[in-house]
Amino acid sequence: MLKVRVANNAGFCFGVKRAVDAAVNNAMCNTYMLGDITHNRAVIDRLKLLGLKTVTSVDELPSGDGTGGVIIRSHGADKKTYDFLRQKGFRVIDATCPFVAKIHDIVSKHYMAGYHIVIIGEAAHPEVQATDGWCDNTATIIDLDSDLSELEAYDKLCVVCQTTYDGKKFEKLSEKINKIHSKTVEIFDTICYTTYERQKEAVFLAKSSDTILVVGDRASSNTNKLFDLCAAVNPNTYFVQSVGDLKDINFPRSGVVGIVAGASTPTESIMEVKTYMGQEFGEASNEEFLEAINKGTVAIREGKAITGTVLSANADGIRVNVGVKNDGFIDKTEVCDDGEYNPEDFPAGMEITAIVTKKRDDVSGCVLLSKRRADLMRKTDEAVDQIRNGEMFEMVVKKDIKGGLIGSLGTYRVFVPASQIRLKFVPDLKKFVGKTLKLRALDIDDINRKIVASQRVILQEEKEEKDKKAEIFWENVKPDVVVAGEVKRISTYGAFVSVDGIDCLAHIDHLSYSHIDSPDEVLEIGKTYDFLVLKADREKQRVSLGYRELQPHPFEKCMEKHPVGSIIPGKVISVLPYGAFVEIEPGVEGLVHVSEAAAAYVKDITEVLHPGDAVTVKVLAYDEQHRKTTLSIRACLDEGTVAVKTAKPAKKPVEESGVYTDKAENTVLADLLRQVGDDNQDKKD
Repeated sequence: MLKVRVANNAGFCFGVKRAVDAAVNNAMCNTYMLGDITHNRAVIDRLKLLGLKTVTSVDELPSGDGTGGVIIRSHGADKKTYDFLRQKGFRVIDATCPFVAKIHDIVSKHYMAGYHIVIIGEAAHPEVQATDGWCDNTATIIDLDSDLSELEAYDKLCVVCQTTYDGKKFEKLSEKINKIHSKTVEIFDTICYTTYERQKEAVFLAKSSDTILVVGDRASSNTNKLFDLCAAVNPNTYFVQSVGDLKDINFPRSGVVGIVAGASTPTESIMEVKTYMGQEFGEASNEEFLEAINKGTVAIREGKAITGTVLSANADGIRVNVGVKNDGFIDKTEVCDDGEYNPEDFPAGMEITAIVTKKRDDVSGCVLLSKRRADLMRKTDEAVDQIRNGEMFEMVVKKDIKGGLIGSLGTYRVFVPASQIRLKFVPDLKKFVGKTLKLRALDIDDINRKIVASQRVILQEEKEEKDKKAEIFWENVKPDVVVAGEVKRISTYGAFVSVDGIDCLAHIDHLSYSHIDSPDEVLEIGKTYDFLVLKADREKQRVSLGYRELQPHPFEKCMEKHPVGSIIPGKVISVLPYGAFVEIEPGVEGLVHVSEAAAAYVKDITEVLHPGDAVTVKVLAYDEQHRKTTLSIRACLDEGTVAVKTAKPAKKPVEESGVYTDKAENTVLADLLRQVGDDNQDKKD
């Protein structure tokens, strides 16, 4: 007996399903499909039966009156098409796949930034043509065999890829582009994740099956790729567009038959192939498979939401026709969450959705249902509706399994493949259990209430944004440029400042003109200040900033506050053989030459001045150009000022003739020295 295996990733992908649903929900006589919604003739024919019309270009549309609608298919459209439709008054129903829309955004932004756009894909494919329209149709479209030499003419390249392109071919082309082009190149891997998984699973199934069936329309690009991949590893690979094609295949009487299907293949086509194989070769139909793919068949399973019609309602509860032999019954306690059940609110014929709590009640024989649980499920699943267009959501990881992480969003089970957790390989999944991940949905399976999500795509976007900011940063941050930065943290040797997300260092020596013990004496964590770029080394990723360089120099204030001739207090900072440096304002020091340190000649200045001494000095001169100040202690002695208050322990008072005291010692000594000097001068005269 033949055994039939069906690929998990078979049938409509998220983008195609979304587009087909949009077409069905908007079916009316004045709604048009701009191009085939999907590359499958059976699907298009069914949509036409609903009243939808297909036009190949906007030129075929009638004049808009504000009521007509135009459906943009999952492949998207160029910018001019959107502008034209809105200008003509059409209602635009945008069913562009979110992953395709992301490519359009990348192309538009980079084209505006001066990049030449390169699209890897099939030039005739509608998705590629639509993408080209977001750069005024100037893109270079390449395939594996294309000549890439013309790309050398461009300084900046932005490379994107058709979402359904072959992953291995994309990698080879990326390597080629990086080798031949030494200028700015940004390559975006925009192949849809589900395409990767579908292709990977198809190859695995082809290798492990005796015969492989590829179900879909030959007009479908991604289905043709699946066929090529399977045929490369299994010679018994057949393209199946309809059940009629199966009659020409010489199947063995035993073994394994694998079934794969493209993203544009409806589930009904897969079901027909599966059923045919069961009837012809005795392979029993898989109930779960049929339930998952055939929406028209009602299958009763506990925990499943089903919709039925009210037959009657009384004080005990509601009897419901659910499309099977036995009626459904909703007990009064399972009708409303608040317990306020009123039978009159549920007339016969009313549609009602409920959760199956028991397939068959032993007493009544009814299918037991809960409307209360269905209402709660609908509320919690509103979060799922909010992420269908690629919005980010958060999830707490509940457990790790082989190949990924598991969590939930509402009543949907969320699976994050190991390859979609980080940008690099994650060897240990257990460390993520209990952690919150930022995710974006890659695929939403509403039938089985499953979501495949990725944190990697968000991290990749953040990295790309960070790289862009870094590029702008290094292009603009040069020495002598003033930048605004936020103080993030402080250490003993300086402050770390964030400038456009890049860490820079403002050394403590460049924070204040006066001595400080810690940067927080000048800067406060969390506040933003202006800094002067002192050094910028892109190779070493280091930037040195200065804060004091943008502040008024204390020398200028000192000149205004203490003009030449002023007598002011100061403090001896250091003593050298030729003089002493005295601080007269924070950050401003002046030189007292040894000849100006006392009233008479001093051989060793350390005999009269010491670091830490409080002194009184007179400003003799300023050198504004070199920011130097000349001071004098002797000039203050001439004016009878107590000029020096030593920092050393005071000596005992000298009791000679009762003249000296502690307080006047220096002044009297100076007077005596001056008197001796005058006597010597008289003798010379």
